[in-house]
Amino acid sequence: MLDREIASAMRYLIDAAEEPNPYYYNIPEDFLTPAIFFPQPEITSRGDTLKTYALEFSWFVKFFDKNTQSAHLRAFAALTALQYKMCVVPLLDESGGLAGRGFRVNDPSVRVVDDGAVQLTLTWDSPRPYFEAPTEKMVVYHANKWVKSAFDSAVNQIGG
Repeated sequence: MLDREIASAMRYLIDAAEEPNPYYYNIPEDFLTPAIFFPQPEITSRGDTLKTYALEFSWFVKFFDKNTQSAHLRAFAALTALQYKMCVVPLLDESGGLAGRGFRVNDPSVRVVDDGAVQLTLTWDSPRPYFEAPTEKMVVYHANKWVKSAFDSAVNQIGG
């Protein structure tokens, strides 16, 4: 199963880079350019709050084209599209439509990695809820109320 944030970012980057040929997880030897390659992201986990943990994603997306300048233009188009929307990637729902909300990535970066290959680096934190077993909520609360005469009688019994 593909994570919703990853799938949403894939769609966003493909659209922003003018729909290059997408490749996922492996690149065939005879791949077509222009291309965008989505490797597996690096993921680190950490505690977040008392009820959530966070997954820290680092993703090194590669753009390929006939020359470095063309690849750089596609990567730069993706970077500026992200920045233009304040680094918020719209989330997709299970059917592929817009979910009406998004997630924020940190400021992206672009660098040349080889002739005709440019890397766009995306990082973001994704808070997730811990598993919480269902419990029955409190239905009735009984509180004993101390009145002055009951307190006085207790003090007298202990010799106060």
